Amino acid sequence: MPLMTDNAPASATDGRKSKGRFSHNILFLRKFFRHGVKIASVWPSSRFMALATLNKISWSTARTIVELGAGTGPITAQIIERLSPNTQLLVIEYDADFVKILQDRFHGQSNVHIIQGDVGTLGDILAAHGIGPHEVDYFVSGLATPTLPEPVRHGMFDAVREYLNPQGFFSNITEFPWYYLRHYRQWFGDVSFELVPLNMPPGGVYHCRSIR
Repeated sequence: MPLMTDNAPASATDGRKSKGRFSHNILFLRKFFRHGVKIASVWPSSRFMALATLNKISWSTARTIVELGAGTGPITAQIIERLSPNTQLLVIEYDADFVKILQDRFHGQSNVHIIQGDVGTLGDILAAHGIGPHEVDYFVSGLATPTLPEPVRHGMFDAVREYLNPQGFFSNITEFPWYYLRHYRQWFGDVSFELVPLNMPPGGVYHCRSIR
């Protein structure tokens, strides 16, 4: 069998990408069953979910975007596709296997930073990367935020309060449509929910601003 090179036919390249995505999805599913309360979904976000998560972002004016709990990177890919050279993206992921996948997928862009870290120490992570108070324009989260351990959740939201631009959004995916509205309204003065019926399973996004 001939070796595949960078000049391999498009069908071969597409096949390799498809096989890679499938193996990533299986890894994601295994981790969900092992650590379900820490992962917001049983399967990586669909393109429909990713686009809904990002629809509050003003790509022409954003200077700093932070993604929390990127998993295997379906939302990350959509961000990078739209990212201005003048905008920096910090991708924070706790799981070492997911971090390796993200680094392999998205290496080579100077304004994209893949960081292994715990959102409970989010403030320390942002400060270490030169981010100042109110300099994050958008937080995008794939975390199962309502079920995070309380100290982790409080540490994360304390950092969001300090670093989120007053006009910015915190957008979090969910597979429980509308169920956690009350939870997010404890933290934010303005919360809306966007249903994504074409995701697997159906879910949506909480778009939050004006953190209390």
